[in-house]
This record gives sequence, C-alpha cells and structure tokens, in this order.
Amino acid sequence: MVFIIINILVYVITEINKHQRIEVSLQNHIHKLKNHYQVLMNQQQITADIAYNSTIQNKRVISILSQALKTKDVAKKDKLRDELYLLLDNKYKQLVQRGVLQYHFVFPNNRPFLRFHKKAKFGDDLTNIRLDFKRVNETKNVIRGFAQGRTAHAFRNVYPIFDSNHKHLGAVEVSFTSEYLQDNLTHVSNIHTHFLVNKNIFDSKAWERDDLVVKYTKSLENDQYMISMPKSHTKEEYTELLQQKINSIKESISHNIPLGKEFAIYFVQKNKNIEVISFLPIQNNTNKKVVAWVVSYEKDDFINITLTNTFNIRIILFMILLILFYFIYKTLMQKYILEDIVERKTNDLKELNENLEQKIVIEVEKSKEIESKLFHSDKMVSMGEMIGNIAHQWRQPLSAISTGATGMLVQKEYDLLSDEDFITTCNNINKHAQYLSQTIEDFRNYIKGDRERVIFTLKSDIDSFLHLIEGSLRQEEISIILDIDENISIDGYPNELVQCFINIYNNSKDAFIENKVSDKHLFISSKQNKDSIQIILQDNAKGIPEDIIGKIFEPYFTTKHKMQGTGLGLHMTYTLIVEGMNGHIEVNNRTYDYNDTIYTGAEFIITLPN
Repeated sequence: MVFIIINILVYVITEINKHQRIEVSLQNHIHKLKNHYQVLMNQQQITADIAYNSTIQNKRVISILSQALKTKDVAKKDKLRDELYLLLDNKYKQLVQRGVLQYHFVFPNNRPFLRFHKKAKFGDDLTNIRLDFKRVNETKNVIRGFAQGRTAHAFRNVYPIFDSNHKHLGAVEVSFTSEYLQDNLTHVSNIHTHFLVNKNIFDSKAWERDDLVVKYTKSLENDQYMISMPKSHTKEEYTELLQQKINSIKESISHNIPLGKEFAIYFVQKNKNIEVISFLPIQNNTNKKVVAWVVSYEKDDFINITLTNTFNIRIILFMILLILFYFIYKTLMQKYILEDIVERKTNDLKELNENLEQKIVIEVEKSKEIESKLFHSDKMVSMGEMIGNIAHQWRQPLSAISTGATGMLVQKEYDLLSDEDFITTCNNINKHAQYLSQTIEDFRNYIKGDRERVIFTLKSDIDSFLHLIEGSLRQEEISIILDIDENISIDGYPNELVQCFINIYNNSKDAFIENKVSDKHLFISSKQNKDSIQIILQDNAKGIPEDIIGKIFEPYFTTKHKMQGTGLGLHMTYTLIVEGMNGHIEVNNRTYDYNDTIYTGAEFIITLPN
C-alpha cells in the first residue's frame, strides 16, 4: 500500500511540475509574439509620425487643404486634389515600401478629399464607417490602433491637421496592412503567423466584394473569424496545413477566443514534434473591443523534452522505488530471521561447554556485519532524501542560467548585446555553474565513503553539511544560526562527521513536523577548550520526552512506525563519534532566550579530542 501511495505522489508531483514547465514555455511564446508585435507597432508609429510631421510642415499641402475646404467649386477642388496627389505621390510610394496601406486626407465633415490608394474615390461619408476619423475630427486628438474600414482592415494612425492660424482642416491617416505585420513576423522574426478578423465587423455581403483591399477566407481556427490571406499564403495551403494540425485543439481554441485574453496551446504532430499556437488579441482603436487576433505557429523542443523527461523520470523512480522497497522488505525479513537465529543460538550456547569464547567472537562479528548493513541501508535512505533536496535547490540556478543564455540570444538577435552585458551575463552563468559544481562535489565527497583520517577545518565540514541540506532547509523553512570558530581544525573523518550532523538534523526536522513548530531554528556553535573541541547543535522543537531521552542512542530505538525508521540514525551517530573519533556525545533538553522569545529544544553536544 505504501508503495502504491508513493508512486501516486510521484505521479502527482511530476504532473504538477510538467504543467508548470509547459506553462512557462507557453508564456514565453506569448511574450515572444507580444514583444515582436510591439516592436513592429513602435516602428510603424515612428514611420507614421515622420510621415505626418513632414506632411504638415509642407506649407503647400496646408494651403491646398485650406483652399479645398473653403471652395464650393467642384472643378477647382478636383484641380487641388490632382495637385496634392502629384505633390505627395513620391512620398506615398516610399511609404508603401515601408508597409503603408493608406495615405488618406479627410475633411472635418468626415468626407474624404484624397485617397492615395484609390484616387478616383472621394466625397463619400465615413461618419458611421470610420469612427476614428469621426473621433479625431471631434476631439482634435491623435488616435492609433486597429480598425476596419469599408474595404480593408489596418493598423491606423489618424492625426488632426491645422493651418497656421490653428484652424482645423480635417485629418490625415497613415495606416499599415496586417500583411506587412505577418511578413515581418514570418521573415524577420522567423515566426509563422496568421491574422484573424472578426467577421461581424463587416456586413454579411462585404466578404464577397471585389474591391476589398485585403482578401479574406474563413478561418479554420474559429468559425467566427476570417483570415486575411497575404501573398505568402494560398487558401489551399492554409486549409490543408491547418486541417492536419488543429482538429484536436479546436475546442480549446473556441473556449479561449471569447475570453478576449492572450493564450497559447500546444499539440503533438504526427511526427511527434510539438507545435505551440499563440493567440494575441487586437482591440478596436475606438471601442477597445477585441476584433482581431495575431496567431503564431512555432515548434517547441522544450515541451517535447519536458514530456519525455517526465515519462522517463516516472519510469526511473518506479524502478528505484521497486528496488528500494524490495531491499527494505529483505532487510525486515533479514531482521526477523536474525532475531530467530539469535534466539536459537542463545539456546545452543547454554548447552555448549567447549570453545565458548571462540563462538562468541564469531557471533559478535556476524552481529557487527548485520549492523553495518543496516547502517548502509539507513545512509541510502538519507541519500535518497538528499537527492531530492539537491534537485530542489538546482531549480533556481538552472533557471537563472537558462534565462541569461536566452536573454543574450534575444539581445544578439536585435543587435542590442553590449560587451558589458555579455560579460555580466557570462559571469552570472559561471557563478551559478560553480554553485552547481560545488553541490556535485559535496555530494560526491559524502557518498564516496572514503575512511581516511585527515586534518580538516570544522567550518568547511559545516559548509558541506549545510550545502547538502540546503534544499530541505528551504522547503521546511528552517533557519540556521551559526557561531563557528573558523580556526578550529579536527583530526578525524570529515564525511562521517557530516553524516552525524545530517542524522541530528533529520531528528530535529522530524521533531519540528511532529510538534507543528512554525518558527523553526537550528543553532550550530563551537567551543575550543585546551584539550577538547565542542560542537553544539540546538533546536527549538520543544525537546525530547524525558522518558525516552536516555534511550535515543540505543540501537533500533525509534519513536516512528517500524516501516518509517530503523532506529539506527542516532545510534550510528553515537558509534561514529565515540568509537570512530574517540569522542563523546550527549543530549539534553534546554530552555533559552532568542530574540526576546523563550524556546525549548534538544541540545546535542559533540566533544572531540583537540
């Protein structure tokens, strides 16, 4: 049952982690599309502002518009229109090269004076069709954004025009096609895009008109939208491509579109590649309703790797847990068998009169071997917890390295990467890499099991211990208060001392959980005497019950359920200190004051020869 529960927990945790990582990737796609879109919008705004400023600074343009507004003579107005067209024709051609769709002059009554893209069409009333013209002529303020006209949608910039006496002469429009946006995203930013327009912003007959500047066809992403077809797309290619891709996620798209917020969805292609579809809403420039969407299609190897890794982790952890539980079962069965053997041997010993001492020695050696195996099993469990801690504490530096590298790629792509930024980012990446390397080194030193007596500093051993449990400290929200003499050196076994610290820490951590302590502290201090060195580890987990405090160093003594602990952690600590390092260890309950708060906890004092 425990095996099943743990596997369920593994599945739930990996599933949560998978969804979090996928969500991060989807958000990255949205941010990438949004950033590239905003860059293009800024470029268009700059182009439009330059065109507007150069237009109103041309005195002859202002004079023509002023005369045309005043005159009732149709012939004269036509002559003025022809003159304005010839005057600005070269400018318009240059603007077309920069993606401009319409260069359009309108009188204060919202009737066009000159459309450069349709010179022969003028004088029609746009009051109820182009609300942005109506608003600019009323408020005399600039309006920017997406809007649908009679024959085309566009990203429009509408400016008021005044003469030298500040008399209002009407408005001028500089607008850009969505095709220009799509071409830039596809060819410059390498993002394949579609542009969807809500079909309700046209009347039902508009889609069939022959004079539409931008051609439309029904969107496969959503039935309520039409797709504008640039020259780089054909209707047949679009239909064939999307029918293969989005059938499985069309319901999800239909659910998100009415919400009017940016979103992204991924799907698995037939070749097992992952593709992400990102939707960026476009609002009308007057009523701010969502009337269009920029839709991008991008491959995503990160999500593919995440799905693969999640599956592999589940399989690996299942096998590890299977092996671990098998060994636990074997260990428990071996313990019961050994107890039976000890009982039978005891009865045999009563009947033996010869070679008694030799047989006792043999049995003692066997007992030590069994205890050594149990020690090893206990350490393996501790290592399993530690691996989880290390995985937890690696997440932030790995994320920082990924963010730094990705940031440099984006800055390099837009030629924004300075030498200073490059050096700073590389130094940050190196710092996090060194941190990961140190974690591996500490864990390698801990597990290699070398029993070589060396002289080492207490400070370095404490640092290795804290590095190994850093993830657990963060997860359990335990604060460490250090008061260590950095000049203390010890002649002994550094790895075994780290194991002792970990066993005492695990005892305190379990006590924090069992006693539901919220403000958790672990104090580590040192004291150097003439003939000895003392290391004090003290917590505020409410102490050890007085009726068991004298038994905690005994083998197999545990307050946990027999399936949760072997009772060897603190006994191992006692053995390593007393027999391995000729030291002494004791434990007491102590009440003390810290930051004007009274705490009670267990105090372990390790005494080693100086």
